[in-house]
Amino acid sequence: MKTLLIPVDFTDTSDNAVTFAAEWCRRYKYERVILLRTFYDNVFDHIVISAEYAPVSQEYRQQEREETIERLEELSERLSSSLGEGVEVSSVVSEIPLLRAILGVIKEEKPEMLLLGSDNYSYSSGSFIAGNVISIVKASPIRVLIVPAGYTYKPVETALVPCDYNTMDVMDKFNKLETSPLISDTKLLVLNVDAKERFLHPDEAFNKKESALHEYLKNFNHELHYSNDKNIINGILNFTQANDVQLIVALRGKRSFLYYLTHKSISEGIYRNAKEPVLILK
Repeated sequence: MKTLLIPVDFTDTSDNAVTFAAEWCRRYKYERVILLRTFYDNVFDHIVISAEYAPVSQEYRQQEREETIERLEELSERLSSSLGEGVEVSSVVSEIPLLRAILGVIKEEKPEMLLLGSDNYSYSSGSFIAGNVISIVKASPIRVLIVPAGYTYKPVETALVPCDYNTMDVMDKFNKLETSPLISDTKLLVLNVDAKERFLHPDEAFNKKESALHEYLKNFNHELHYSNDKNIINGILNFTQANDVQLIVALRGKRSFLYYLTHKSISEGIYRNAKEPVLILK
């Protein structure tokens, strides 16, 4: 079954991701959605923040769990009602850390994609999941869709694909998506950020790389664009502001957008961006 996995923590950012997921599932014909909530404790969870730092009783913790499970069931029912018949919605609770819980569900349930809500540079819901987006992205063996806080679903007609000519082979991942309606029905704006402006005076090697790019994407509706911004992240974000795109598609690679997203400060990536969803292909 075509399955989507969504970790939740009941913050506004997380709830918005679930609302977005309902539209996404309808558009791309998902058959099952799994909501994951972890109860994993750290040492501070056992302390009430008060003058006395009083330990939390087991009765209180049990009540907290029962209330959380009830909220998860209500969220599942609301999502199921929104999706209607034909889409199975289930929930999973776990006592282990968030990342391990996610990887465990991926191994057992084989979801096609993981969907995460993300706070942005101007807003924070205090989401634990949003605070761990980068760790999850780096560890996930499946593609990840990151939904910015407050983002309302829009049909994906145009997607931005940042591309580094030094890691051209990663573009081959698109061939695995040739039959996916997400890619086959979408116009791809491929962006190469070249601070040295080699695109203005291309040599033979540059022309070969450009030709190779078109060959990788020959089965897709695509356009090639260039930016001379000295910062790759800024070049990408400025391009999204100047062009109407509904999705950024990030590819793996040592010098790819995903590399900068996961190895630089998060403020230089998702939290500064946080205007369009980011799909990370694996």
